[in-house]
Amino acid sequence: MSEEKLLEVTNLKQHFKTGRHSVVKAIDGISFDIYKGETFGLVGESGCGKSTTGRTIIRLYDATDGDVKFNGVDVHGKKSKSDLKMFNRKMQMIFQDPYASLNPRMTVKEIISEGLDIHGLVKDDKARTQRVHDLLETVGLNKEHANRYPHEFSGGQRQRIGIARALAVDPEFIIADEPISALDVSIQAQVVNLLKQLQKEKGLTYLFIAHDLSMVKYISDRIAVMYFGKIVELADSDELYKNPLHPYTKSLLSAIPLPDPDYERNRVRTSYDPADHDTSEVPEFREVRPKHWVLCTTKEFDAYKKQLAE
Repeated sequence: MSEEKLLEVTNLKQHFKTGRHSVVKAIDGISFDIYKGETFGLVGESGCGKSTTGRTIIRLYDATDGDVKFNGVDVHGKKSKSDLKMFNRKMQMIFQDPYASLNPRMTVKEIISEGLDIHGLVKDDKARTQRVHDLLETVGLNKEHANRYPHEFSGGQRQRIGIARALAVDPEFIIADEPISALDVSIQAQVVNLLKQLQKEKGLTYLFIAHDLSMVKYISDRIAVMYFGKIVELADSDELYKNPLHPYTKSLLSAIPLPDPDYERNRVRTSYDPADHDTSEVPEFREVRPKHWVLCTTKEFDAYKKQLAE
């Protein structure tokens, strides 16, 4: 991981109107940076806004407010067709549902080569076929799979096809939106290992969105924990696991099962109640120790500092 910022998110907001006078604040002023070559994990329970964050970054949604910069260029600013085309090539997405994200009427070759044709990356059908075959082998499938349809594959194989489609245009940055949540547990590790291998080979940068903290720790360099549209804690992966500070982070970690029946039998899990927070002031995102940030009030900040010093 380099010290060069690839993505800068500043005070990003995404609000949806749900009626005449009601608004859902799916993202409510979050900020973070992602560095070239790293995997940035974004975790939280369903409905916290993590998938909306990924979709807003890649311009599937227009941001309500805030800035997103990719390689120093404003993502949501006005772009010419050529600039937008280049942006779409450099940033790709792997979707959560490998069943719904592949067109059932297209062959695997057509699915993967769609991006190649849009961006003019192959000169003829022979080169297109060879590129598709190479991509299939890269993700652990066979070239014979190219002429089959999505329904002929298992969930894990379909997700590999989705990964091949994302890789086809040689992106710098991939948003993986819960790419393993719809897969069997036995297949999840295979897909995550594939993503790690591809990152090493191609120098990719990932935003890895998930609700499973144990899997996020395995793949991520840094992790941000999201709760109801806000990031409540952000730290290096090991630091977050060793020294969780925010009560919500602690509750997520306490829910991870361990392969020890005796330990699990006597284990006390932590629940999170927002009402337990200090309400004397509006919480701010503060750096409790280098690279470890927590959303907290001044009183909570002092308590966290004391906790880390013990």
